[in-house]
Amino acid sequence: MKRIKWVVFLPPFLLVVACVVYNFINSTSFAGTMSALYYNILNHFGWMFLSGPLFMLFVLIWVCFTPLGNVVLGGKDAKPIFERKTWYYVALCTTVACGIVFWAAAEPIQHYLYPPASLGIEGGTPEAATYSMAIVFNNWTLMPYAIYCTVTVMFAFAYYNMKKEYSLGSCLAPIVKAKYEKTVGTVVDIVCIFTLVAGLAASLGVGILNLNGALTNMFGLTSGPFVWAVIIAVVTAAFVLSSVSGLTKGIKFLSNFNVYVYFLILLLTLLFGGIVFILNFGIESVALWLDHFFRISLFTGAAAKDTWAQDWPVFYMGNWAAWAPISGVFLAKISRGRTVRECIFLNLFATALFSIVWFMIISGATLNMVMNHPGSGLAEAFAMGYENVIYCLFDNLPLSVITKVLFFAAVFISFVTASDSTTIAISDLCCHSNPEAPEESCTPPLVKILWGVIISVLTWIMMSIGEGITGMKMLSNIGGLPALIFVLLITAALMKVAKNPKKYDRTQAEEEKTEAN
Repeated sequence: MKRIKWVVFLPPFLLVVACVVYNFINSTSFAGTMSALYYNILNHFGWMFLSGPLFMLFVLIWVCFTPLGNVVLGGKDAKPIFERKTWYYVALCTTVACGIVFWAAAEPIQHYLYPPASLGIEGGTPEAATYSMAIVFNNWTLMPYAIYCTVTVMFAFAYYNMKKEYSLGSCLAPIVKAKYEKTVGTVVDIVCIFTLVAGLAASLGVGILNLNGALTNMFGLTSGPFVWAVIIAVVTAAFVLSSVSGLTKGIKFLSNFNVYVYFLILLLTLLFGGIVFILNFGIESVALWLDHFFRISLFTGAAAKDTWAQDWPVFYMGNWAAWAPISGVFLAKISRGRTVRECIFLNLFATALFSIVWFMIISGATLNMVMNHPGSGLAEAFAMGYENVIYCLFDNLPLSVITKVLFFAAVFISFVTASDSTTIAISDLCCHSNPEAPEESCTPPLVKILWGVIISVLTWIMMSIGEGITGMKMLSNIGGLPALIFVLLITAALMKVAKNPKKYDRTQAEEEKTEAN
């Protein structure tokens, strides 16, 4: 227990307990207060949520061409934790993979039927269809990964090369005076951990409903607190066991297996969902997205008083920002032994490319059914709830039972790997690292188990009492504002390091000293 940083562990834990108590006393007030505060933030800072990720994207591209791009994270003798393929699969499955498996079918229909009113695009038209795909590419590809990758690169360099403390505040070391580093790091860790625990509880709640929906669709299983408890127990047991087993075992196996499931789902959907339409429509949609890249990325609807952007791209960027610090810590840890340029290429471009392909095929098949097969029932399924769309899509394809079972497995494993990586990152931040072996986790298994149980119990309580999940979701997204400001400061630190990496690279200095002797 001496390894635990109690000043980091206790505050977010007590804040989570306070939220549970508040929700128990008055669930409606809890959700209402969080929602009001959240939408107030959207009204005043929407411009920052949209312009910030775009700025980070261009900074990361610039960094690739600076001397920092050649720097090996951990030094030239550092050995990668994973082989390149596994590194990619783990990075893919622990970031936005949970989201793409759920939203790939539902979101395009949303934008197809209800595009931004101020743009004069009529819903349900071919123009609305291509625009809906362009919006999806904006929300799920380069922008979220730019936020994640910024934290990943700077944290990895600060921890492995600058030899700083295993703390998110270490990312700001190049722009913060040394005497303030520890205080800043503690405050940042507390805020980010609390935000992520709330976010993971909300995400797990949505995931449980999604899994329950799949079981209802396939087996007629009803939804309720008891069923939720069983599903939560199974998911929790899986991700806690995986996190306790270590990086090179549980999460490695699950990620490798899950990516092959993704590929199989994509293949079946492409073959039976209208391959000619999907390919033609896909490249047309990508072209529209790239052609209107800045307009789509920075659309706020302010002139026409259109709130559409707040509900979709601004909401997403706030959500990504809230998750980025903790996710970046995990991605940084598994990037040891790679150059900064490799890290950016994989965590930004390669992962974004997979998202493009995923949405091109799944979303393309969905819109093909809606536009060209009126009897498919997808529009009706959409009206019943977002979670019904993907299963209705598979019902319209051959081998639907196999595809739905595969998809259920993908959803389950996606939530397990995302929860696993987040639990590892949260637990590691709550404990002291080992300076002699920075790539290894010194976190006691008990801490990982404890956080897993806390998050799971929190999820079930919030799902079972009133509007608790709504409140926690809003609370997590509220954290998106301080998180975005934090990541923008990290971007400034990264730019400073990129101009003269040798000045900050203690690992390189030690290597040169050793060679000189």
